[in-house]
Amino acid sequence: MQQETKGLSRRTFLRASVAVAGLALVACAPAAAPAGGAAAGESSATQEGAKIAYWTFWADRWGEFQQQLVDQYNEEQQEVQVEMLIVPWGDLPVKLLTAVSAGNPPDFSIIGRSEVVEWAVREGVLPLDDYIAASTETKKEDWFDVAWNECVWQAKTYAQPFESGTYAAWYNMELFEGAGLDATKAPVTWADVDIAAEKITQGSAADGYTTVGFIPWGSGRRDLLGWLAGGEWYDETAQQITAVTPENIAAMEWVKQYADKYGGEALERFRQGLGGEDTTDDPFYRGQVGTTWRGSWALSAKQEYAPDLKFTVAPLPYRADTGNDSINQGSACVLPKGSPQPDAAYKFLAWMSITGISKWVPNAADMVSRKDQTEIYPSALPDNEEFRGYWKLYNDALAYAHHEPSMPARRFWNDQLAAAVDAIVLGKKSPEQALQDAQDTSQRELDKALGKA
Repeated sequence: MQQETKGLSRRTFLRASVAVAGLALVACAPAAAPAGGAAAGESSATQEGAKIAYWTFWADRWGEFQQQLVDQYNEEQQEVQVEMLIVPWGDLPVKLLTAVSAGNPPDFSIIGRSEVVEWAVREGVLPLDDYIAASTETKKEDWFDVAWNECVWQAKTYAQPFESGTYAAWYNMELFEGAGLDATKAPVTWADVDIAAEKITQGSAADGYTTVGFIPWGSGRRDLLGWLAGGEWYDETAQQITAVTPENIAAMEWVKQYADKYGGEALERFRQGLGGEDTTDDPFYRGQVGTTWRGSWALSAKQEYAPDLKFTVAPLPYRADTGNDSINQGSACVLPKGSPQPDAAYKFLAWMSITGISKWVPNAADMVSRKDQTEIYPSALPDNEEFRGYWKLYNDALAYAHHEPSMPARRFWNDQLAAAVDAIVLGKKSPEQALQDAQDTSQRELDKALGKA
């Protein structure tokens, strides 16, 4: 999906939704689940002909795609009619929060999947377990665990996944070939990346860089570093942040290695001077960066802005013998607390998470979250062996990817981890001290959110 709007707005929203974590919802008992559990698709005399409100953050062409889904659903049946309202991505969390607190929310919405737990803790969305149990269509085993489990809090399911997106490594074949590297053999381990990065990098810390082979912290997803080193950031059972482990420290030592070798401040100056990703000024397209880690949605942007650039895509490189890893991030369908017509809204929710997503992917170039839909291919991508192979690679990652830590202080934790990486890059803290500080600060915030402090 093209990124002038989506890459900057929707993905930013999904990774760091603006307001939910820092604001408290009015806590009151969630509305009762349906007596007898009216399942999706089954008629209900009390809800026949119901009109429900759907708030979405998708706008521009993606808003049009969402409207197409709504129109199709409305045409397929007469039991539930959906009216969609576009709320700008930066406004949706606050407006939805305000509406829930005031007791006048929409019937249905889609939010960032990493935000589901934060909404659940504050009783801002309804549990769906009774609906799911009564449904003949919704079976959690049909979704990839990484997507479904992100919607669960304390054994209750508060959402159903919509789209997904994983990460992989991109390599600029022109830069690889220019440096005398075999561009057909993508790096597998971090040691392989180090060799390629050194050969591709042009310039120096003193004089500045014109081309950099790789910057480990440059993808914007610092959590990937720990997972690719074999580490874990969070123990969900113990509700403890686990930043200070040998694996995570090793990941940060890799960051320090690059900062020491190429100059942390020099690399940051270089990064600050680069253009935006998924635009005509994308540094990967312009030959300023040899290796980058990108989400699946970036494939369509590459076709729009740099269709002739020779590149290849491979699984993310990992430390030594740890193995493949990635992250799955996406969105989820929810019933806000106080949903005026939750029975009718769940019918649409189930349709969106099962059927709607299958019709969304071809237009929007997003990935599915269900195991039986990975063969669906976006019309925005070239229908050839190369790109179909890349699409399969991204979809294969759904089976081994992580999701963000399922905790109400997730956004705070992400900020602390980013600050820790910055401190390491600029030589202000050792890897172990930076992680220890991030862990301690975030654990205190998490304990507050959980009511433990």
